[in-house]
Amino acid sequence: MCVQIRSYTKEAGYSDDFNRICEFLIRINHDKVITPNYLWARWVWQFGPYMSMEHLSNIGVVEDNGIIVGLVTYENDLGEAYLCLDERYNYLKSQLIEYAMQNLSLHGEIRITLPDGDLEYQQAAIQRGFIPTTQKSSVAMIDINPHDYPLPSGYSIMSFDDEGFDVERYYNAIWRGFNNQRQRNEIEMESMRKRKGFDAPYLNLNLRILVVAPNGDYAAHCGMWCIPNSGYAYVEPVFTLPEYRKMGLGKAAVLEGVNRCDKLGAKQAYVLSSQQFYYSIGFYPIQNETWWLYKSK
Repeated sequence: MCVQIRSYTKEAGYSDDFNRICEFLIRINHDKVITPNYLWARWVWQFGPYMSMEHLSNIGVVEDNGIIVGLVTYENDLGEAYLCLDERYNYLKSQLIEYAMQNLSLHGEIRITLPDGDLEYQQAAIQRGFIPTTQKSSVAMIDINPHDYPLPSGYSIMSFDDEGFDVERYYNAIWRGFNNQRQRNEIEMESMRKRKGFDAPYLNLNLRILVVAPNGDYAAHCGMWCIPNSGYAYVEPVFTLPEYRKMGLGKAAVLEGVNRCDKLGAKQAYVLSSQQFYYSIGFYPIQNETWWLYKSK
């Protein structure tokens, strides 16, 4: 074996490295899902508007004779790290942590998220001076089968590929749906304009579900990511406008998305959340992770 950790390309956008990372995450979760906290769809969704492009070359790509077998990345910017490995290369866990410390730290600090109970990762982190914090992240899953849901009278379901879909109305809705009170700045507006083409790899517009109110408002939304016959789906993002909450609209959007993924062969859907909302509609927790912190002396 000739295993090395190299820098990700400095090239922004859907570069060859971007696509190869996506293919790597799809491959290692094909037979069974081993990184439910960081699936291919999370990589695709975060890339661009939510992820700093300034430090792309700090991301680490683990290769064995040119084949990607691991990833050390941030999601927003430096100061955090997510670690993904092909199971056959679990002996590299210590090296991934070391790479994160050397390349993804910010002002001498870095936090990494590790699955609870993974002693190899945890012991490697302790040896390097990391301390577990009380901050947690959780993954929940729902078993996919046909789910019924009610809709209030006058409300309807549509998707992004339906006639009449309005991009600007959607972006106004998602802004308010995540409780933003201020006006969007120019950077955020430019990010919105760039995403109007919805050109993200593997994006299926039929899986972007909207609940439409009688007055035409996009009252709730659920984005689903699913490759046909891959066996699983990923939920991101979900929102309901403040004035339409507590009406079951978010539940309807998510379960409609789940039902559509059922038709594509998915058996489970994953969401990065521990919110009671998801548990109340059929999701249940399958993995908890702890954020570990390192501060240089």
